[in-house]
Amino acid sequence: MILTHLRHELENLSKSERRIAEVILADPEAAVHATTAEIARKAEVSDPMISRLCRGLGCKGFPEFKVQLAQSLAKNTSYVTRSVSVDDNADTYVNKLISANQGALEYLRKELDISTIEAAVDALDKAKRIEIFGMGGCSSIAQDAQHKLFRLGTPTIAYEDNLKQRMAAAAADEDSVILFISFTGRTHATVETAHTARHSGAKLIAITEPNSPLAAACDIVITSGSELEDTTIYVPMTTRIMILTIVDILATGLALQRSPEIDEHLKKIKESLDYTKAERK
Repeated sequence: MILTHLRHELENLSKSERRIAEVILADPEAAVHATTAEIARKAEVSDPMISRLCRGLGCKGFPEFKVQLAQSLAKNTSYVTRSVSVDDNADTYVNKLISANQGALEYLRKELDISTIEAAVDALDKAKRIEIFGMGGCSSIAQDAQHKLFRLGTPTIAYEDNLKQRMAAAAADEDSVILFISFTGRTHATVETAHTARHSGAKLIAITEPNSPLAAACDIVITSGSELEDTTIYVPMTTRIMILTIVDILATGLALQRSPEIDEHLKKIKESLDYTKAERK
């Protein structure tokens, strides 16, 4: 627990770091919602000192620290998400979840490797067929990814059934790109399917835990952010938001890479929906 760690380290901190710690410990709830500048101003330190303290506590920065702080504030374990506790009222859990998601997205901003995103977009651009595999909680994300990518000029399909995934993986070839979406990357069926697809010659992209068996089987790996919450116990929330954001990033990158040629194609698709909507009053 990050709060316990912070209290234990209090005597070992520098004067500036201790002032920051005391501000946070005095009102942890407020710290969850605060910006770096707000904490720095209250502690009368420079902004970089906040990051220095967070790194000393094992976090990669203030956003990750805030995510862990929100989790520490859960007094009772909730199997919905460890960011909240069972006695939270609506005002509390609304703000906790929004803060956790904001922190997760800031964490993603710092963790994403731009060269990896560029490689993934390039692979999608060169593909003659895109297949998206996601099971369980990831199946709806896979469908969202298919909804965004199929409009960009490449035949795209999403599979949530593992038997269909296995058949599609076996039928894939070097012109196929398969996008695996998995919170942990440790589901046996998914890992086995990835090995089948690799043997078929397909290019494999995974949005998953970087140190997982699935990641090891794929060519391009983008973090799912699952290190911020235990998705084997709690309902994935911040992780799901992060993966949806990554899907948006890949779709946007692909659209920009194919622009301006794709613009007329997208315009035609958009216009095909015009008659389906009621007129504005």
